[in-house]
Amino acid sequence: MINITATTANEAWISTFKALLEQGEATGNEKYLRDETTLIEITNPQVVEADTRFPMAQADLDVINKYIYTGENEDNVVHEWTKLYYHRAFDEPNSQIEFLILNLNAERPVGEAQISMWDKNVDQNKEVSPCTQIIWARIKNGALEVHVHANSSDAYKKLLMNMLEFISLQKYIADRVNVPVGRYIHFLDSCHLHQKDADKIREIQENLNK
Repeated sequence: MINITATTANEAWISTFKALLEQGEATGNEKYLRDETTLIEITNPQVVEADTRFPMAQADLDVINKYIYTGENEDNVVHEWTKLYYHRAFDEPNSQIEFLILNLNAERPVGEAQISMWDKNVDQNKEVSPCTQIIWARIKNGALEVHVHANSSDAYKKLLMNMLEFISLQKYIADRVNVPVGRYIHFLDSCHLHQKDADKIREIQENLNK
């Protein structure tokens, strides 16, 4: 398993990318160049502009980072999974985000301060089904800690976007419960690089090694 501790999402993305290539093993299949269980801890999570080597336009990331907690500008959200995450978290009845915030405001910590993304009645055999499974939160030492558990993430094309959008959601939740942002933890059963992206991945690797 790969373990990463970083100050920011950009640092975490670069460190994870390098660790997959340097510490990960060949997969023995034609789909993935690397595929490792990965645990990422970000000690000072902030929504910042993405590293310029990340292959998504900053304008698209800006839309995603705001949409994830407002639902605004959905037609311009380029990532279909983000739309799914927003609706699973915020839609009524039984809004999961409101239930999470209610539990965070409870007198004692409770394990139910979470959002579950998977719906067995909808998601089985769907092309767009949630890779992110659970968003869990707790106030620790006066700050909001958030854990995101995903079954998979493409470390080249998606991982940094995922971390930034959920850090944006963390900030929204922290503001709702009137505490500062604390640690951000991102756990991935499969943090991978695709064989089809091998040439682009090598370009970034060469750039990082300069």
